[in-house]
Amino acid sequence: MKKLIVFAIIILVACIFTGCNSCTQMYKEFESDFSELDRDVTVMHAFTGDTLFHYSGPCYFSEDTGSVTLIYKVNGRSKKADWVGNFIFQAIEK
Repeated sequence: MKKLIVFAIIILVACIFTGCNSCTQMYKEFESDFSELDRDVTVMHAFTGDTLFHYSGPCYFSEDTGSVTLIYKVNGRSKKADWVGNFIFQAIEK
């Protein structure tokens, strides 16, 4: 039993000190589920690099295989944007 506890502590410490990217992403997704995060969002065409959409402000987004859904507010009203296909989705937190 002690070996199991020591092993779990070693794994936990390793994740904390290495900045486990998946752990950070999981934390941000959890935080985003309960509050809007202030972000700069840019969606670009994957082949031409043209900017298709840009938004700056509080928003939610969810990713699925090959698609992204963004929920944001304009003048206090919620708007929803979906992207499917060849695009680059970039969300930078402020």
